[in-house]
Amino acid sequence: MQGSLSEFRLAEILQLVAVQQKTGLLRLGRHNTTVVLYFDNGVLVSCRDRRHVVHDQLFQYLARTGYLQPEALTYLRDRLESSKEDLADVLLGERFLNEEELQAALEDLAQELVHLTFTWREGTYQFVGGEEALSGLRHRLALKIDAVLMEGARRADEWPRLVEKLPGPEVVVDLVQAPTSFGPRAFGVLSQLTGVMRLGELVGRARVPEFEVYEIVAAAVDAGAVRIVFMPEPAAAVVTPVALHPSTSPQPAGSRLWSLPRPLGWTLALGFGLLSAFGVWVIAPRLAARPGRPAIEALAAVQARDMLRRDIALYHTLHGRYPASLIELTASGLASPALLRQAAPLHYVAELDGSGYRLSDLGAVSPPGTQDGERAR
Repeated sequence: MQGSLSEFRLAEILQLVAVQQKTGLLRLGRHNTTVVLYFDNGVLVSCRDRRHVVHDQLFQYLARTGYLQPEALTYLRDRLESSKEDLADVLLGERFLNEEELQAALEDLAQELVHLTFTWREGTYQFVGGEEALSGLRHRLALKIDAVLMEGARRADEWPRLVEKLPGPEVVVDLVQAPTSFGPRAFGVLSQLTGVMRLGELVGRARVPEFEVYEIVAAAVDAGAVRIVFMPEPAAAVVTPVALHPSTSPQPAGSRLWSLPRPLGWTLALGFGLLSAFGVWVIAPRLAARPGRPAIEALAAVQARDMLRRDIALYHTLHGRYPASLIELTASGLASPALLRQAAPLHYVAELDGSGYRLSDLGAVSPPGTQDGERAR
């Protein structure tokens, strides 16, 4: 069973798989994104492409939602690339996650992928049936298709409303009151708001899918628990649901996609965290002396540059090298064009072998392989 998503939508395909209780894998492709779903007698049991660690959706999900620090991701990538171990086994064996956390992450990832592909109006699908498609599959789920479809339809309907209220990761928010009146999951997300923060950074800390972060923050804004400090201009507020790591197939010119939210909240290292905190401490009095929109935009620019450094570090974690250019970073689905505009003007130069880079204000001069005067290796 294979064909075009312009003729046969995901909802129809999944309903067919459920009704006929099919066993096998469903591969969905659009531009440079590939999603693989595994089924056992019509039940969704996995969503992980296990061909390579960089293409394992679980690895990508843990990276962009703040489950693991960059150092842990680097360790996992290097270990898995040199062995045939399963990522989930290593996560449990090394106690990065416990069984409950792993199960929650896998279920959230599965629903997120359905959300990603639910509204696709172009692309291809291919179903490969048979028990052999499930060979070696570990850490299975047991998600009923009807429930997954209902939630996917709800998210597809709600997403435009959320984007209208919170148009992108550059939105800056602040917690007004303690989130004691919210449920446990919302409380966990809102408790990460430790001050004025970009929405993209919160996404990178929340340990839940991006859609839920937007939904929780929007509800908190309506309830008066969170206030919006800065809203980007409408022209810069282009938002799409989460995208995955690109497949290995060539990417046609003009089809390179970026999406949100992406892993903008990564902590590069304790040093960067301290440096960022020091920068805010130094600049805060100056901003206080310049109230209004200019001060807010200046703070947003400082935070955008900090997020950009963390995205560069995550690119290195995933690919083993630094990006040749910021355009390459955007094409890989990490930093959005809106984030680059917010952080501008910048000067970025990578070493030819990808082992280092320099990122500074436009016109600044510093030796190759440094970042704002510090070595980036």
